[in-house]
Amino acid sequence: MNRMAERELFTIDYAVPPDELWRALKRSLRTMDLKEVAEDDRSARFSTGVTTFSWGEHVVALVEGQDGRSRLVVRGRPKSSIFTTDWGENHHARRVQEHLGESIESALSIDATP
Repeated sequence: MNRMAERELFTIDYAVPPDELWRALKRSLRTMDLKEVAEDDRSARFSTGVTTFSWGEHVVALVEGQDGRSRLVVRGRPKSSIFTTDWGENHHARRVQEHLGESIESALSIDATP
């Protein structure tokens, strides 16, 4: 089996404490193919689905930060190397970033509502 290397797909900075971002990320991942959650290092593994441009990805999301600020770091690798192109995987990564970013923003808004 040809296993492609994991690469950084994107990072997003947030002006919220890491624990708050971690809760929002877990809420956002409920609609995805969640594989594993590691509370100790605030990381989650999940898979994305097949699209027109990609066979999907195996992804890990990690929440880092301190002093009231945090960063979401997302890394992944394609599920398949057959007919995989850099352009297609980059396009897919942007779509994942948009979807996950919007979902996290929504979850953060819900958490901030009194």
